Amino acid sequence: MISGFIITTIIYLLYIQFSPGMGNIWYRNDEYFSPMGAVRVMIYPCYNVAMWYPNMWDINYFIWILFYFTGVFIFTR
Repeated sequence: MISGFIITTIIYLLYIQFSPGMGNIWYRNDEYFSPMGAVRVMIYPCYNVAMWYPNMWDINYFIWILFYFTGVFIFTR
């Protein structure tokens, strides 16, 4: 279960890095690595209510985790 959580986080980070709507979050302009950019995007839904609207779910880390745990719950029964 922990490995699935880590894999989900890695896939999320890759998605937001290469997403046309976001992009360049943790590796900017092929010049420098910014891990805090990724952390800020992951916790941003705690500060902005608009991130909870369905059109923003693809970049909301907590929604990704919710879907992961829902999938684990459904498929392990």
